[in-house]
Amino acid sequence: MNNLQLGSQGAEVKTLQEQLISAGYAITADGVFGPATQNAVKQFQQKKQLTVDGIVGPSTQAALNGSNTPTLSGIDISHFTGSINWNTLGSEVSFVYAKASQGGQYKDPTFSSNFVNLAKAGIIRGGYHFLTFQNTAQDQANNFLSCGVDYSQHNILPPVLDIEWQVPSTLNPYILNNRQQCIALIADWLQTVETKTGRLPMIYTNASFWQQYLNNPPGFEKYLVWQAAYSSSRPANIPNLAPYTFWQNGDNGRLSSISTGVDTNIFYGSLDDLKKLASA
Repeated sequence: MNNLQLGSQGAEVKTLQEQLISAGYAITADGVFGPATQNAVKQFQQKKQLTVDGIVGPSTQAALNGSNTPTLSGIDISHFTGSINWNTLGSEVSFVYAKASQGGQYKDPTFSSNFVNLAKAGIIRGGYHFLTFQNTAQDQANNFLSCGVDYSQHNILPPVLDIEWQVPSTLNPYILNNRQQCIALIADWLQTVETKTGRLPMIYTNASFWQQYLNNPPGFEKYLVWQAAYSSSRPANIPNLAPYTFWQNGDNGRLSSISTGVDTNIFYGSLDDLKKLASA
């Protein structure tokens, strides 16, 4: 096929747009290579570590042809998760994220033992922090960092900031009334943790929350994204965020290794891709 770029039109452009939509980009398949399509192509090229020029040549097209595969399955766990058979869990999932902390002081009581057991089982793993908007970014970063994850090790996934509806829900109006301060708090936590760990953090969020409470703020495009959307079909990417790397697609999955339902997740990439992400 010919190179496709800004201003191109026709059936080949429409096919390209359909591929991008299938890969999770929120554009329209109208056969016109406009700015939205160009932006999606650039984001795709950045994700695939290609030359970011917005032009679809042979290398970008080859990557697009295989962009929907492979995928890996994983879960996230916390103190709400039932008993776990660590001897068999590794045969059912490729990765596990565990809740580490919340707010300025709370630590998940199962995190330390979960992380030790995941290491013994040889499972690629990571920790996440549940953000509260009433505590300072510094206090919350310190709380998360004090959980003891060594980010100089291999098989450790990037730190995650869980940004979503607050608990209890009566705290949610605070975000709407203090939106800019809340956005600044998110940015401060991410920057602090990146500086301290040397690892680019990941944002976990839901498209509805990110839009309703934060109004799709710019400035977070460089961060990895873990999108929550409980559906059988892939969601679109969230505006002003990078294409999601992880998709939390359910909250009541069943594994023979766990006695309760559990959050299920999909990683878009190969095992080598996952190991690279989990490298220091």
